[in-house]
Parts: sequence; structure tokens; C-alpha cells
Amino acid sequence: MRLLPATLLLLFPLLSACSSLPGQKYDGPEPLFLTHINEEGSKRFTFEAAPNDTLPRGLSAAQSQRLLEQREALQENLLTQTLASKKYCREGYIVLSQTSWKVRGECNETATTADRSAFPNKASWQD
Repeated sequence: MRLLPATLLLLFPLLSACSSLPGQKYDGPEPLFLTHINEEGSKRFTFEAAPNDTLPRGLSAAQSQRLLEQREALQENLLTQTLASKKYCREGYIVLSQTSWKVRGECNETATTADRSAFPNKASWQD
């Protein structure tokens, strides 16, 4: 019977890791989405979504890698939904830089007059 508490302590990190499985809905803070259109019509964006939680301690390298991959897939889904709902990057985009929860990208299409009206440049943009 003394093994039961020890077993539960060992299983807890694994159970915690499983709480972030794919298919779960993102319930973190509203993602940050910033846009910038330069004079030549290049449309860029920064998308940043905070993780729901920190990585649990005690995971093996394979478990940590799998959890990070799941988070990246969630980030990609959130970015795709955001771009579609805002009608930005209608013809796709390229990734300029990416971290675990921040993506900087550039749209494949050139900005139209309507794009410039819908997405005015803001002073908060950092290139």
C-alpha cells in the first residue's frame, strides 16, 4: 500500500501533460495581432498567443517535444482562424520568424486600397 502514493506522484506529471492534447480549444488570453503595410504594399503581421500553461516538470524529452508540437499546431490553427476572420493574407503568407508562441509573417499578396483602409499602420509596430 505504500507504493500507491509514490505511484500517484509519478503519474501526476503525465496526467497533467495529457490535459493539453490536440483538439482542445484555446482558452488563453486574446491573441495579439498587429499589421503593417509598407509604402510598396508589402503586408506584414505579428501574431502572438500566450500558452495556456507552462510545461509540466518531470516529462521525458519525447513527452516535452510532443507537447511543444501540440502547442505549435494550436498556434497555427489560431493564426489561420485569425487571418481568415480578419480577411488578411487572402493568398497565404510566408513565415519570417517564429518562436513557440509568436509568428512574424508576410502576406503573399500586395495590399489594396481597401487593405490600407481596413488595416491602418500603428505606431506600436516593430520591424
